[in-house]
Amino acid sequence: MQVKTTHRNKVKNDANQEKEYDIPSDVTARVSDFNFYYGDLRAVKDVSLDIKKNKITALIGPSGCGKSTFLRSFNRMNDEIPGFKYEGEIIIDNRNILDKKTDLIKLRSKIGMVFQKPTPFPQTIRKNIAYGSKIRGIRNKQQLNKIVEFSLKRAGLWGEVNDRLDDLATQLSGGQQQRICIARTLSVWPEMILFDEPCASLDPISTNVIEDLLVDLAKDYTVVIATHSMHQAARISNMTAFMYMGELIEYDNTKKIFEKPAQKLTEDYITGRFG
Repeated sequence: MQVKTTHRNKVKNDANQEKEYDIPSDVTARVSDFNFYYGDLRAVKDVSLDIKKNKITALIGPSGCGKSTFLRSFNRMNDEIPGFKYEGEIIIDNRNILDKKTDLIKLRSKIGMVFQKPTPFPQTIRKNIAYGSKIRGIRNKQQLNKIVEFSLKRAGLWGEVNDRLDDLATQLSGGQQQRICIARTLSVWPEMILFDEPCASLDPISTNVIEDLLVDLAKDYTVVIATHSMHQAARISNMTAFMYMGELIEYDNTKKIFEKPAQKLTEDYITGRFG
């Protein structure tokens, strides 16, 4: 029997007591008893799961089920919402990222995010990609150019824009703009990338390009995607979490979720009986 190796670390909690996290080496993030509140409204309820390293995890469920809220909790984007509150733990690199002492700039470099609508800056392609590196203090032009080239190649865009780096990124097509946003995320060397409906505003051809890219990126990064498209989840993800009314109903291997779900509610959603 193969035994998975684990790494251990003692971290002091708010009560100044030592707490030991025991996280398998194939797990990037462990979520335990997680709740998120918009004021008095509990939008995500007692969610616990492991996000597997170098896998694509899909979050599915009807609109308003909490999947996007849950996704944005991994890099604390929900902190921008007035009256928010977290409960529970999200352990990444043996630290509870929900701790008030978490450095959000470092966290968001480690855990990048790509949104539903492409959001390139109204600047050149080069400046879009180099932006994060400059924020981190890199000023050497040669080094920045290497980062720009690497990031665009990894996003599958270099061959299309290498002779247009000083053109405005906003002049590109929608699918290219989304890959610019992915390249910009890759430029700061994240470990985990969050995608919130990244293909919702794209045509089928651009969607196929992005999906192929996500599968390729999972070789080097942990990928989590919130999607309304069950077909997309079935095509590209390794693990699937079905959420309903803020609760995690079922989380398992994608093939099992779509072919033999354990919960009747999951089966009803997958087969289109509701939602």
